[in-house]
Amino acid sequence: MKNKLILSTVILLVIFSSCLKKNDFYEDFSSTQPIADIPKAAANALNAAAPTNSWFILDSAAGPQDYKTAIHLSAKNHVGDVTIKVKIDIDGANEWIAKHPGYEVLPADLYTVGSTDVLIANAGVFSTGDFAVNIKANADDGTGVSRFKNKKYILPVSIVQAGNYGIASNYKTVLWLIRVKLK
Repeated sequence: MKNKLILSTVILLVIFSSCLKKNDFYEDFSSTQPIADIPKAAANALNAAAPTNSWFILDSAAGPQDYKTAIHLSAKNHVGDVTIKVKIDIDGANEWIAKHPGYEVLPADLYTVGSTDVLIANAGVFSTGDFAVNIKANADDGTGVSRFKNKKYILPVSIVQAGNYGIASNYKTVLWLIRVKLK
């Protein structure tokens, strides 16, 4: 009886394992290379239904202000200082805006970028670096009316290069909806 039970179990295992198919989409996690990402980005931002709401409202009375985007290197351990190159992604934003009328790219004369290099000190685990864009929240049209009034401006930020590391394809771009509190 014991031999028949073992034989039956082996036969069942062979039958069920023959039904298994090779999965072409199998991910091998034997290599977990660190990758750069934007933690606040929507997954696949250029295909998202809406831009990411700004994490704070700029105050026009305060004048120009830095708007910071956190850049992260996902790694299981700290890997030392890493410099990530980012950009204002006008082409990506225009691609998204073509599908979502009513939005505009933040005009270049309303912001300045000090550097497109973001240093992440002791990168990995929870370390981030900030990409700062100085936005002229107090800009007016010459008649005293804010240039932000009745506008839906998008600030598109994308990771371009991450040194020797990869870039997360689904978290490499964020489309910030810039909100300004008017005087």
